[in-house]
Amino acid sequence: MFPKSIKQISLAGSVWGTALDEECECLYIECRNEEDRTIFIARLNLKNLELESRKVNITWWDKLVGVKLNQLYFVKYLDQNDPTQQLSFILDFESGVKAEWESSAEFSIHTRHPEIYEHGSDYFDIVSKFLALELPVSCEYLEWQNKIIISYYLRSANGFDRYLLLLKNGEKEWKVKQDQEMKGFSSGAFFVFDNQLIFIKDRNEVCVYTG
Repeated sequence: MFPKSIKQISLAGSVWGTALDEECECLYIECRNEEDRTIFIARLNLKNLELESRKVNITWWDKLVGVKLNQLYFVKYLDQNDPTQQLSFILDFESGVKAEWESSAEFSIHTRHPEIYEHGSDYFDIVSKFLALELPVSCEYLEWQNKIIISYYLRSANGFDRYLLLLKNGEKEWKVKQDQEMKGFSSGAFFVFDNQLIFIKDRNEVCVYTG
């Protein structure tokens, strides 16, 4: 059973990227439907967890890289084989109007991200022994207030399943299966903003735990 302390917000497509607007306390989520190749942006208000979605006029080779006050910053890749060939533009979330983005914007976001413990490193071995598990790939670890958060993988029939474990005051609070049948390690399993732990589950659900 999924922990009641975690709020789940379902999305209509697969998550390809996220960007946090710290000033507005909103998480913007780039979602795509691979069947009809439609793209939309979902805005999650982290204060009340209300979700608003809008279809956007961008291409499959545009990537959300940041946000400031409802202004979404994108990079457009011009050559699939050469990622250095790119343009940049801004999209207003409210109006859908695009504008050129000529200079690099800085996105100073006060979030906490986990440390990556590479497979076979000393810290990795400590986590593996603590969990009493043979971990096949690298893991992620973060100490937050009186909590410890560990993202780790176990082998499955068709790849790896990713799990997220939260300990509070040294005791297990909850454990969830975050992703299934992954091909290998992928960094960025979760992050902490203010007093909230935020992660994406199964590429179509935003999960928020308030500590």
